[in-house]
Amino acid sequence: MDVSPDFFILSGDLVNDGKEAEYRMLNTVLDELRGFGAPLILGLGNHDCRIHFRRVVLGEEAADESQRYYHSAMFGGLRVIMLDSKLPDAVYGDLDEPQLAWLAEELRKPAPLGNLIAIHHPPVFSTVEPLSDHCLNNPDGLAKAIAGHHVHALLSGHIHYSHVTSFQDTISITTPATAYILDPGSQQGTRQRDGWGFTLCSLRGGQLYANPISMHGEPVQA
Repeated sequence: MDVSPDFFILSGDLVNDGKEAEYRMLNTVLDELRGFGAPLILGLGNHDCRIHFRRVVLGEEAADESQRYYHSAMFGGLRVIMLDSKLPDAVYGDLDEPQLAWLAEELRKPAPLGNLIAIHHPPVFSTVEPLSDHCLNNPDGLAKAIAGHHVHALLSGHIHYSHVTSFQDTISITTPATAYILDPGSQQGTRQRDGWGFTLCSLRGGQLYANPISMHGEPVQA
């Protein structure tokens, strides 16, 4: 695949246990990604530790784990917004009121090519029953904040398989994981499969194209 990405979005669960040593290992991986010459847009998930992430990856001191990490950046007229839905010791997520107010203010600013929003927890529930609670527990607040604004899509992770649905006036796209893949077609609950995936997005003529890509097992020569 011959692509030259304008940026990478890593929407959370950057490490497994939130330990400082894991973030030091993560820095090595991030350095490899930086070799593409594209910016990295980092977010946090339920497996992350905000204090250790800030200290090791950002080089900042954070005295309070409750200090959320959300931010935005412009790329040639496209605004990319990263939200922080992490809650301590919970598989579901939420967006607090200060963050929702900040999001609404960001979306009021000009963005000629529109907006992309990334958030670790999908804003809508999964149709796979064991994962039905692994979502955002206050999607109405998010829907209100983005209403009337040009948001191409909400990009999420967390549930380890591809999932697409409508949300407010946009779409929610959940990407596969880089650790392992969940098989939503299993009849015996969730089934893990060896594999990894990502979603390759492109913006052409004002339209967003999203291509979920999953890799399973060893390659086979056709």
